[in-house]
Amino acid sequence: MSLRLNDSELLGNHLMEHDGFSDKSEREAHDDWDGAANENGGRLTEESDMDQSDELSPGPRATAYVEQSAEEMAEAGESSQVETVSEENKGLIWTLLKQLRPGMDLSKVVLPTFILEPRSFLDKLSDYYYHADLLSQATLEETGYARIKQVLRWYLSGFYKKPKGLKKPYNPILGETFRCCWLHPQTDSCTFYIAEQVSHHPPISAFYICNRKDGFSINGSILAKSKFYGNSLSAILDGKARLLFLGRDEEYVITMPYAHCKGILYGTMTLELGGKVTIECEKTKCFTELEFKLKPFLGGACSVNQISGKILVGEELLATVEGHWDNEVFITEKRSGQQETLWNPSADIRSSRLKRQVVQMDQQGEFESERLWQHVTSAIMDRDQLRATQEKFVLEEAQRGGAKERGDKPWSSHLFHQDPVTSEWTYRHMDTRPWDPERCLAQFEKDGVVQTHEKNQRQRNGLSYRHSWASQQKAEMNGKRRKASSQPSSCSQNTESSSTTPEPTHESSDNEGFSNQCGRCNKEVKDIALLEASITSIQKTQQDIQRNLVALSRQLTRRGATDDSVSLTGRHCLILCVLLVSQLLLNYVFT
Repeated sequence: MSLRLNDSELLGNHLMEHDGFSDKSEREAHDDWDGAANENGGRLTEESDMDQSDELSPGPRATAYVEQSAEEMAEAGESSQVETVSEENKGLIWTLLKQLRPGMDLSKVVLPTFILEPRSFLDKLSDYYYHADLLSQATLEETGYARIKQVLRWYLSGFYKKPKGLKKPYNPILGETFRCCWLHPQTDSCTFYIAEQVSHHPPISAFYICNRKDGFSINGSILAKSKFYGNSLSAILDGKARLLFLGRDEEYVITMPYAHCKGILYGTMTLELGGKVTIECEKTKCFTELEFKLKPFLGGACSVNQISGKILVGEELLATVEGHWDNEVFITEKRSGQQETLWNPSADIRSSRLKRQVVQMDQQGEFESERLWQHVTSAIMDRDQLRATQEKFVLEEAQRGGAKERGDKPWSSHLFHQDPVTSEWTYRHMDTRPWDPERCLAQFEKDGVVQTHEKNQRQRNGLSYRHSWASQQKAEMNGKRRKASSQPSSCSQNTESSSTTPEPTHESSDNEGFSNQCGRCNKEVKDIALLEASITSIQKTQQDIQRNLVALSRQLTRRGATDDSVSLTGRHCLILCVLLVSQLLLNYVFT
């Protein structure tokens, strides 16, 4: 009997490792094992095509997610974006403002805790994916125009979720990470979100979102900059997100608006969004431009949170967009003149959105957002500003200490790497292959690494275990329980075939000959699989080299447009020579 492995099973149950290496208590391990085995008939993965003559190592365990219990969400309109500041806090603001001058960057300024939203900026960036099912629908649209219209609908869905009042999320600590996911009931899939703070000065947050089964991924980074203008300040999100439709090889480049706070010295403190943003697909020639409008000086309530925009295909204007980014947005088709609702975060839409799954606090690493900021968050929730400030100071001092210890040594990101040509940050474990239903079983995540469980991976993403606790319970009663650090537990003893070569069964000489022949066949199959993996790796390397060549060519072309003559530097020549030699070697290998 084989197991059908799907996302919900991977998310809800650990793919068990040997108990001897588990850091859980035996009671927790027993509960996890018992629940998983009962649901799956005592088995966690399929074993119909296992070669029992091979020595297999334990596969990784998937991270267990739980549904988020509660969250804060303000209503639409200006009233939820206004902050009434107490006299005590006004004194703190004046003390802060004395240190500032117009045009100053606020990235190095320590802000008072009363204006902080009790979560990290890495967490806040995930607000865009509560309606990730709209992207799942976009991949199914037949025309480029229909797809970018659906992408725009998804983009607008990320703004209405806002905190009440004038709040700013925590500035992430260097190396801080955050992960969560959303289950898609309609497609039986899962959208994973992974983020990491990859730079502190300047502050850069990198993020990766993926749902291979539904056919999309997003990679990008945001450089957060703040500017002080006297009675107002702006938080500028400088960066791009690259949305890729895997099955169509279409990339949509997306930018972000800025947040504008006014009324700091006089008037009412109000937070708004402003600026022009674009969504552009070079392959389909589809282009969207949106303008987030600040409230005019004499504007009324209807002029708050306004947006307007347009959708073009090539040079042709196909539609215009207008409305409010936290309320209803309309689209008007230019050919037919028909107007319809593009997006409306009504009560029904809010209640039916995807449920976010998070990692429990005790399962998080020490640099994961919720655990890292837990004491600051607890103090803010208790309205203890003094304790919040002290706890925040402890984290900031630890970060300064880490910077001193590193000295001139650059920080190395765990989950992202920076492209030397484009300077963009990319997820290290990105997988842009289209989903193959004949081969792919499910996606899962472990320690920030999003992976795909496939049929031909020969149980590297999970093992088959028998549900047996009777022997362990008996050993406990007799006081013969073994220590995890010295010997495997009873679960390991009952599953020796998954970690060692089993003794062959000698029924007859014919069986022995057949077993030897199967062993040779299986060895050939393994060799072929290794060869295919090597070819795939070489092809990926070749694609990376070609992408770098194209990027370098574009860079040189742009320089040539501004200068009459362009002379290659020694560094450019060296990079070009290395890439060309690598390309020649790869061509030689394949020919």
